[in-house]
Amino acid sequence: MINATNVEIDIDDQRQWLMDHKVTNGLSWSQLEKPIGTNGKTLGLFGNGNYAGNNGGIAEKVFRYRQSLSAQAQLKVEAPEIPPYFETKTSAQILHLLTWAHRGRMTLFAGGPGTSKTMTAQEYRAQASNVWILTMNPLIRTVPGLAMAALYAMDDRSAKLNNMLSTYVLGKFENSQGLLIIDEAQHLSVEQIELIRSWHDKTSVGIALLGNEQVVARMEGGSRKAEFAQLYSRVSLRLIRPVPLKEDIEALADAWQIHDQSVFDYLMRIGRKPGGMRSCTFTLELAKMLADSQKQELCLDHITAANTQLTTRPIAG
Repeated sequence: MINATNVEIDIDDQRQWLMDHKVTNGLSWSQLEKPIGTNGKTLGLFGNGNYAGNNGGIAEKVFRYRQSLSAQAQLKVEAPEIPPYFETKTSAQILHLLTWAHRGRMTLFAGGPGTSKTMTAQEYRAQASNVWILTMNPLIRTVPGLAMAALYAMDDRSAKLNNMLSTYVLGKFENSQGLLIIDEAQHLSVEQIELIRSWHDKTSVGIALLGNEQVVARMEGGSRKAEFAQLYSRVSLRLIRPVPLKEDIEALADAWQIHDQSVFDYLMRIGRKPGGMRSCTFTLELAKMLADSQKQELCLDHITAANTQLTTRPIAG
């Protein structure tokens, strides 16, 4: 890509491209304002030749956006197609856990990064009705914040932060025969866990907690064990998986059509470390790009080169 500050940008050319791009892709000015970084009304005035402000500045932003699209399109051509969801031994166990929770139970999966928990949750949501995924993060710190996040997971944006919020959420869950999957559950506070327990107790909504091993550590030991006791006693099915299984890596290799034993052995070493299946996928994606750029079949050299680029502590060949 070209540094936009080092070239003379033709304002009329950028204006014409913007209008063509908008029409061809059926976009509105409001849809374009975020990717370009300019107010939609301003873009409309610029596109129609009626903007009285700094047209050069708008043209420069359009030029950058145009370059970004071209770069992404080129990368899409070069990047290999990542296999869609494929079942592994661990993902099959997670699916069973989610199916059980959907019966109005509470379940828990504690896994290290790259154990396919999030992808499997998304797959289950695509298969079943009334499945909602709430992804926790450190910024959702309060009980009302959790309630609003649950409503957003149910695609409900109508609720307001007031004293009736909890009652409103209960009404959404009641008789829904639904399942609330809480991903990154290690970020839940004691108060938020109590709220989740009350949702489950009062409406029989299914609850599946997905998180890292800190979830189990907090509930089974430490100074706050008693605070989690009421919730943990309701967990009817739990699974702990620190790293992917050998069978999981085998399924990934099959999905990527890996037949070279040396490549498989190297992937096994990557997959059994923190990052697991995700690290394997990133490595394979980059390795395949390297192989394609050299017009070669994927081999161990490409895998080791990709791993070296992706980590500060590459695995020795």
